[in-house]
Amino acid sequence: MPMYSYDHGEYFRQMYEWHMKMQHYQEQLRNYHISRAEQFQKMLREREKTVETSKDGPAA
Repeated sequence: MPMYSYDHGEYFRQMYEWHMKMQHYQEQLRNYHISRAEQFQKMLREREKTVETSKDGPAA
């Protein structure tokens, strides 16, 4: 985050640029978390299938 400056024009420009960068960062962060959630959901489904398959198998 830019440091406050008495040069308001420069400060406003820096703040604008910083917020625009953060907007893209937040979108990347959101996409990262969605991707990770989908990976864990896939692993959970695979685990559930494995558990169901082992229940259907021969009893020991």
